[in-house]
Amino acid sequence: MKKDYTIVLVDDEEEVRKRIISKIPQDMGFEIIGQAANGYDAIDLIERLKPDVVITDIRMPYVDGIQLANIIRTEYPKTKIAFISGYDEFAYAKEAIELNVLSYLSKPIAEEEVKHFLYKLKNILDEEYQAVFNQERLDVIYRENLPALIENQFNTLLHYSNINDLDLERFKIFGIDLMKGYFTVGLIEIDADSDFLEIEYLRIFLINLLKKKFVDTKVYSMNSGFGLIFIIHQQHEDVKGIETKLYDLILTKKQFSEIKVLIGVSETFDDFKQFSNALLQAKKSLSYSNYLNMGSIIYYRDIATRKKKDLILSKEEIDDIRYVIKFGSKDEIDQLFSNLIKNNEISEDYLLNKQYYLVNLAHIFIEFANNLHIELSDLVETDLFDKLSSFSRMAEMFDYLKQLVLKMREMNLYKSQTSASQVLEEAIRYLDNNYTDPLLSMDVVCDALGISISYLSTLFKKMLDTSFNKYLVKIRIEKAQELLRFSPQKIYEIAQSVGYNDVYYFSYSFKKYTGVSPKEYRNDQKTE
Repeated sequence: MKKDYTIVLVDDEEEVRKRIISKIPQDMGFEIIGQAANGYDAIDLIERLKPDVVITDIRMPYVDGIQLANIIRTEYPKTKIAFISGYDEFAYAKEAIELNVLSYLSKPIAEEEVKHFLYKLKNILDEEYQAVFNQERLDVIYRENLPALIENQFNTLLHYSNINDLDLERFKIFGIDLMKGYFTVGLIEIDADSDFLEIEYLRIFLINLLKKKFVDTKVYSMNSGFGLIFIIHQQHEDVKGIETKLYDLILTKKQFSEIKVLIGVSETFDDFKQFSNALLQAKKSLSYSNYLNMGSIIYYRDIATRKKKDLILSKEEIDDIRYVIKFGSKDEIDQLFSNLIKNNEISEDYLLNKQYYLVNLAHIFIEFANNLHIELSDLVETDLFDKLSSFSRMAEMFDYLKQLVLKMREMNLYKSQTSASQVLEEAIRYLDNNYTDPLLSMDVVCDALGISISYLSTLFKKMLDTSFNKYLVKIRIEKAQELLRFSPQKIYEIAQSVGYNDVYYFSYSFKKYTGVSPKEYRNDQKTE
């Protein structure tokens, strides 16, 4: 199958570009679709044209050939690269090898060298193109996608109310025999309020961790709309072994991520046609996570046998809490929470329904924060009720509330000494004086002013209707606009002078803010 391949040519000497074009035979299957005089312009050209090949000089203004190759390798990994170089530039050879650069074309460029390079390049591109239609390649693709195919087959079972022998027979194609053994179904629920990318990383981590912990046992996993499902397939029933490995999994997960994870686990069964029922058991187990003395792993057998008990906060306790957190000394606050812990010590035989208890507690502390004109979001990353619901032990929850009271009192004292507007003015003044520092960040500003990141972030949002980062970009770009209008400095020098070490990232930020590139902006100013 004949295919023509496209080339973008990058060299700051027009004569060199013309010489290369003149030496490319028309019948070799290559077409020059774009030319650029520097690496900066080449980036836009490559993004727009998506060439098969980029032939680039090493030494160029703004973005040199090494930097351009790095960008191409990251963003367009299938694009082939060749360097044009002078005799004194072979010091770059090591970097070129690391970047998987296909060839060097030495100046002055000879016709035979160009033909030899293109012949070699065409063979490589043809092989890659033909591989798509190669049966062996399809077999490799099948093996690479086998885990996804197995997961897809398990996912189909989620839609069946009744599973029959034929449904299970299909799995034998993948070497999975569900007719024998013992099965346990687990459902992992990850805190949905966390960062999406962090959740995905954690999901992948948990899948791999399950396989590692159950290395001597078959484990199948699948993503679903209500969580990550896993199935433990044992030849011999070993409930204690499952408990130990799942406990180890939670401990290992805590070292990797602080995102909250809950696991509901079904009873073990020996007929996989009962899969749907076992999944319902795992889901029901998770529904009991709002009970205070349940841990991160909730087994169906536990919730099926333990008694339920509602926690109640008496009117006397409510009045006592309100008074002490408002007017009590630190010792009185310590005593208050110690008493609350003792009053709620209940046998582990009970499942403690905490919902109404925590609603009352949250209301008391929200009311206290409102009286002090304090935004709880400055201290609590999520909704207070959700935060209190996340604790599995009474002592941990009351210790958290005690620390929250002390922080609110401390914040109230701070607010009496300085207003929010003064803090914001100091932050803005600091940005105006230090925007040239490429390491400037919200952490640096907060350390300098002695305030918390969440507090400063709130000030920018509420008083300026923007974020810290957007405001810093505004300062830098507006200063860059001034320099582009009135300064003879080169673009990369301007980028450095306003706090950007990377001219490419500066150009990206400038265009995003103004709608045009730095070069276009400067040219527009000259024509006005």
